[in-house]
Amino acid sequence: MAHTESTALADVSALRDQLDLVDAEIRALVERRRDLSREVQRTRMLTGGTRTDFTREMRVISPYTESFGRQGTAIAMALLEICRGASASR
Repeated sequence: MAHTESTALADVSALRDQLDLVDAEIRALVERRRDLSREVQRTRMLTGGTRTDFTREMRVISPYTESFGRQGTAIAMALLEICRGASASR
């Protein structure tokens, strides 16, 4: 294996390690968001409101769509579903 090829493989490995760290940070942030969202839901329901506020959800989706297009919408929808408790349980 040539020296430049082994250097490139080491670089890729280091970059993948960084990606793994970012993915762990994203998961931690999603868990934090889910906990906060569930607290909002509980509080809203205790005061006679509904669990889901669709107007608020549209405000959450919009920046994701603006930043990432159709895929951003999918990301936001997945986050909202996780935070509603529909797809992930503790």
